[in-house]
Amino acid sequence: MKVKRIVANVEAQIPAAAKRFYQDALGLELLMDLDWIATFGSGEKMSVQISFMSTGDPIRQHPLCR
Repeated sequence: MKVKRIVANVEAQIPAAAKRFYQDALGLELLMDLDWIATFGSGEKMSVQISFMSTGDPIRQHPLCR
C-alpha cells in the first residue's frame, strides 16, 4: 500500500475563521466546505491540506468527531 496523502483535522469552534489565515494569508484554496468542516489545500505536486471541524453541535455528530 502506498500513502498518497495525510490530512490533519483540527478542532475549531468556527471552522470559517480559519479562512483568514489559511486562505487569505497562506494562499491555500478552499477545497471543501460542509459548514461543520472546511478543508484548505493546494493542487501543487506536494499536496498540503488541513481541515478544521466543529464538534459542538450534537445534531451533527459524525464518527470523526467522537
